[in-house]
Amino acid sequence: MSGTYLMSYPGPDWQIRGAANFRSETRSETNPRRAFQEWISLCDAITRAGGHILVMHPPSVEPSLTGMIYTANAGQLFRSSEQPLYLLSNMSVPHRQGEREFFRAFAAEAGLATAVARSPWEGQAELQLVGGNRFIATWGVRSVRPSLDDIRPLLPSNAKLIDLEIQAPFFHGDTCLDPIANRAGDVVLLAHGAALCRSSVEAIRHFVGNSIEVYPVDRDDALASACNSLCVQGTLIMPTGISPALRGQLVRRGFTIEELALPELFGKGGGGPRCLVNEMRGVVLNPGAPDYASLRDQLVERAMQYPESL
Repeated sequence: MSGTYLMSYPGPDWQIRGAANFRSETRSETNPRRAFQEWISLCDAITRAGGHILVMHPPSVEPSLTGMIYTANAGQLFRSSEQPLYLLSNMSVPHRQGEREFFRAFAAEAGLATAVARSPWEGQAELQLVGGNRFIATWGVRSVRPSLDDIRPLLPSNAKLIDLEIQAPFFHGDTCLDPIANRAGDVVLLAHGAALCRSSVEAIRHFVGNSIEVYPVDRDDALASACNSLCVQGTLIMPTGISPALRGQLVRRGFTIEELALPELFGKGGGGPRCLVNEMRGVVLNPGAPDYASLRDQLVERAMQYPESL
């Protein structure tokens, strides 16, 4: 992945509300200041790797929308027609359903037409572009299979799509599948086969073809969110805790590895770097857009005003 990413920082009362994945179910006490500072460190890593960040300020509403930082679930930008369309998610988790109207307004301000998925579907986290015109759609935990009826008409006319059912604790497709490309453009698809119901890594290999390597990820690395690493122009931003064996294999394949320890966001909230971004393919930031590079100093200062406990 490379380009422009939509991100939204945690608010001053950020906490674990839904407890809807195996990391967040303990509802650990949170430190909003540290969470914001970790978010900034991820933005810095993305910027160093050559990415650009479109910042969406969290709304001041009650109850607070603490899940908005996970913008991978906001929706997906499709460009299969002359008029780009941002398909907004239909969240299955009740405490996140209020996010949609704010993402809709943000997209409209950016000049994007929007529509809402009719079936439960949690956005970009459930749709992997694995190279060329091949897509993998996932469902089974947070999203349902009828959501494919919303997605298919928006893909390019020559697109090839496979849908895979996944199972807990892998709650989105981006927790068990990760297409990454090195600087030479070689694509590797990280895949944890045990997350799949009635399918396999071999079936994925058959679908993607010989031009893409499918690399199996074991359970320990998958649970450490290896498949939720974010690839920005050949730099792979990974959470800490990934095995030296996997890191070594990726370095040998031409990737630069940057590990980030984000215990507040990932250790308590769950997921990894990809959960916190929504790639806006083809979007170029215009002067005056709320981009991270121009807002960084303000954001650092704002984070220092956050409480350290709730």
